[in-house]
Amino acid sequence: MADELPDGDTLRILVLTDTHVGFNEKDKVRSKDSINTLEEALQVGKSSQADLILHGGDLFHDNKPSRGCLYRTMDLIRQYTMGSGEVAFE
Repeated sequence: MADELPDGDTLRILVLTDTHVGFNEKDKVRSKDSINTLEEALQVGKSSQADLILHGGDLFHDNKPSRGCLYRTMDLIRQYTMGSGEVAFE
């Protein structure tokens, strides 16, 4: 299904939940697991030409994420959701 291009009557929604970005960010081995997983999900949305991204649950693991975690997340959201792409629905 991901290989098919949407037709004009299809609305594609990427649903993410509980990504908990920043979980174990001080761990040397697992520090980037959650941010890498978020990026992979956003890549799937972009390659599938998702029209909408709906994130439920916890985006960040901590109530006050570190600056690095916050900035990296904002960068990923800008990279994969902003741009000159055409809006294909009304």
